[in-house]
Amino acid sequence: MKLFRKRFFLTVLLVVLFLLQAFAVQARNVFRGGVSLEQEYDSNIYREPEDEVSEWTTTFSPNLSYTRTGRKSTLSLRYSPGIVHSYRTNEQRWDHLASADYNAQLSRNLRVDFRNTFVRTEDPYEDPEDTEDGIELSDRRGRRRYWSNNFSARTGYTYGRERLVEVGYRHHVLENEEAKYSDYVRQTPSVSIAHRINHQWSARLAYSFEYGDFYESAGEPYSDDLTRNQGDAFLYHRITPFTQIYGHLSYEQTDYKEKPEDYAVYTSAAGVTHQYSRTLSLELEAGGSQIERDFFPDEQAVYLSAGLDKSWRRTTWSLAAQSGIDARDFSGVDDLGVSRYWSASTSFTQKLMRDLTGSMNCSYRDDTYLDETANADEQRVEAGAGLAWSFARWYELSARYAYIEQDADVRTDRYEDHRFFVGISAEKDLAVW
Repeated sequence: MKLFRKRFFLTVLLVVLFLLQAFAVQARNVFRGGVSLEQEYDSNIYREPEDEVSEWTTTFSPNLSYTRTGRKSTLSLRYSPGIVHSYRTNEQRWDHLASADYNAQLSRNLRVDFRNTFVRTEDPYEDPEDTEDGIELSDRRGRRRYWSNNFSARTGYTYGRERLVEVGYRHHVLENEEAKYSDYVRQTPSVSIAHRINHQWSARLAYSFEYGDFYESAGEPYSDDLTRNQGDAFLYHRITPFTQIYGHLSYEQTDYKEKPEDYAVYTSAAGVTHQYSRTLSLELEAGGSQIERDFFPDEQAVYLSAGLDKSWRRTTWSLAAQSGIDARDFSGVDDLGVSRYWSASTSFTQKLMRDLTGSMNCSYRDDTYLDETANADEQRVEAGAGLAWSFARWYELSARYAYIEQDADVRTDRYEDHRFFVGISAEKDLAVW
């Protein structure tokens, strides 16, 4: 039996709990419906360096959502199927997106949050700012039919002013339709403690354990199964109401079941956060990381995490930069191993008129893969722009462009891709009680 089906009861249990809560009294219920029609062009659907294959598609997507807002809890359910017509093959496919969210304040000090997201599609997806709810599939996958289910749960207990204990669990499944690609189940329990010592000093400790159970395709020489332990310690000192400095120590240990590529990463850094005004804030953390491996020499890297956010009356702008050591074991492709990387990104949103919004984004990332014979380098550029016009209360007309250029010392990882989207959507409340 496939990995996803073995654990499908988690989704069923979550939905049952949600439906039971839906009958609670003193709640506002909203049933909402909508529909969208989108035309897309993709210049390189298989992410190939040569002999590019392009595709035009039209997607028709109805969507239904239900939201129940109570005095101490909120429940949201959403489902959106998509009928996708390919002009290249003259065939249709069904895509599915479903999500369920529930959060409740069980008592004055105790809060719980649940979320489940299900996706079935063949559109590659990449979220470089990986969060608990990110799908985290690399764009270089190209067109592969897959489904992914991501469940997360978190409970937080407040035991004093700015003193919080959180316990979480994440269960993520990826299953490809073609047997030659690797499927996995990813489980991550975690715990964190934030403690305010006095009006100037505070601390935070965090720990997570990760287990990756991979279903390898036939002929794989090694199992990709892994376990990962990660811990972080922060000590904060507030200098003024607007300025805070802190120290950060981090440890990560990754052990593979069969592959001889185990490693440990040690990081130490110092940071500062400053609120210049209500519309301008800065966060900067810098230090160093060292990776230790059994069969390779130790490597060092500059550790950096920086962010600048600025807003005006109709405009928002952000700038970010990161560097350090990274490994993407769950991106859905044959990864090249641990990398020393640095990246920079910026995004800009402008309200051009009351109902017209424009946006732009750009990012660059450079990786040096440490396990490769000649330390293979990879550079990746992403850029995009979009316009969205809301009109007649319920409607929106949008257009987007996305560009990706990847250049690596591995032939199959060199490609360019252009994507254009134009669509119209409508959504309104169908019933409120």
